[in-house]
Amino acid sequence: MTRTRCTICGKQALYRCKYCGDTLCKEHLPPGLHWCVGSEDHKNDPEKRRTTAMPTMERLKNVDTNLFSVFAHNYSYLLLFIMAFSFVLQLLIPSYTQLLVLDPQNVLERPWTLVTYVFLHSTHQFGHILINLLVFVFFAPVLEHKVGSTKFILIFFLSGIFAGICWCFTSSYPAVGASAVIYAILTTLAVLMPRLRVYLFGFVPLELWMIAFILPLFYDVLPLMMGLQDGIAHAAHLYGLLFGLLAGLSLKDK
Repeated sequence: MTRTRCTICGKQALYRCKYCGDTLCKEHLPPGLHWCVGSEDHKNDPEKRRTTAMPTMERLKNVDTNLFSVFAHNYSYLLLFIMAFSFVLQLLIPSYTQLLVLDPQNVLERPWTLVTYVFLHSTHQFGHILINLLVFVFFAPVLEHKVGSTKFILIFFLSGIFAGICWCFTSSYPAVGASAVIYAILTTLAVLMPRLRVYLFGFVPLELWMIAFILPLFYDVLPLMMGLQDGIAHAAHLYGLLFGLLAGLSLKDK
């Protein structure tokens, strides 16, 4: 007989959250201690002290169906949409990329590019944006629900600016992509929820800290040490990782 495991720590799960349906151990059962996507329901539930079942159909009927409400407290999905839409504009408007790309040679004349480069991706390697969007859609909403929308937005933009500034001091090549921001999101989440189970390639079980801290050693540190010129901004990835580590430690202390 297979035991059900806690979504957060992997221990035996004896409970199921009535707001999100996750299987949890006693320690991580409170919505505030796991990435509960129904945390708002918990705050507004007058019966939250009782052990009831999953949300009722009556409660689901009261959900706002306004189109813009989809992005309320879900800014990660809004940012995901902006990145995808920006990529379409790159394909349609040749000058669009040049206007927003981060170029260390003229960043002082175009400071907005410290933000806008995050929303650009390589139009020659479609895997660049596909991988970034895939990782983002899996982990960004989890971090947003964990730390709140305001802190998530700050982590997103500040990590991009931090990595961009560091890149300008250490390289003369233009840079595009949200990879540094995604590294920051992964690392922040790994500090806050290191035992979160992730299935690499859909079937290899790993804990999140392994994804955030060990894989970059092979994907980024080794190429840098070997001096590989593969057109990937490995250093920028590590700048994002550093920011995420500091952000995660700061939030964990609080």
